[in-house]
Amino acid sequence: MSDEKTIILLSGLALLPSAHARTVGIFTGAGTCNGCGETVAEFFQRRNDKVIYLTEKTLNAATLAQIQVYVQPGGSDDIDETLNALSTSQIKALQQFVRHGGSYLGICAGAYLAGRYSDKQRKKPAFALIGIDEVDAEIASAQANLLPVNWQGQTRWLYNQSGPHLGNMAPAGAEVLGRYQRSGRIAGLISYYGQGKVMLLGPHLEAGRDWYRADGITLKHGTAEASFARLLDRL
Repeated sequence: MSDEKTIILLSGLALLPSAHARTVGIFTGAGTCNGCGETVAEFFQRRNDKVIYLTEKTLNAATLAQIQVYVQPGGSDDIDETLNALSTSQIKALQQFVRHGGSYLGICAGAYLAGRYSDKQRKKPAFALIGIDEVDAEIASAQANLLPVNWQGQTRWLYNQSGPHLGNMAPAGAEVLGRYQRSGRIAGLISYYGQGKVMLLGPHLEAGRDWYRADGITLKHGTAEASFARLLDRL
C-alpha cells in the first residue's frame, strides 16, 4: 500500500498529536530552499509541536535553549551558502545543543551539513555531527527524480534531488534506516552525538504530491509522507 493512501488510513494514528509537545526550531535562512522548512513544519504542527523559524540572524545559544529539536531542511546544492552565513560560534552553539541532548534532523542539504567538512581538501568545517569527513551525492544528476531505496524492510521509490548518501558503513552505534538499492549505500540513519540524536535523510520523504507534480514525477508509487511522519517519533 502506498504511503499516500496510508496517510488517510492513519489520520487517527500516525499523525495524532504527540503526547509530549515539543518546541522545534527550523532553519529557513541562507542556503535553504523556498518552502522546504515550511513543509517540514506542517508535520510537527499536526502533532501539536510548536515551531519557531531560525535564520543566521537568530540562531544562537539562547534560541537553541528554547527548543528540543533542530531541523536543517533541504536547500542549495552548495552547502557553503549556509556555512558562510554562520559564524564559528553559531556552529559551536548548535554542536553544544545536540551534545547536551537536543535532536538534529538533517534532510538532504541538512545531511550534507552534518559531515565534518563541506570540502575535505580545503578543510572547510561543516557541522561535524557525524563521523563522516565529507558527505557526497548519491547520483550526479541535479534533477528531481525517484530512486529505489530499501527502506525499513521494503523497496520504496523516494523523491530525490541531489540527495546525499552516507557511505557504506554506518558510524559506530548508528541505526541504518535505508539503503539506496542500486549502490547499497546508506540513504538514511539515526546516530548519536554526545547525549543527542542525529537523524539524517538523503531523500525527501516529506515531499508531497505538489512537489511531484511540480517536477513532473509520477505518483504511481505514492509518496513517503506517512513514513516521514512516523520518523518524527524517533527524535
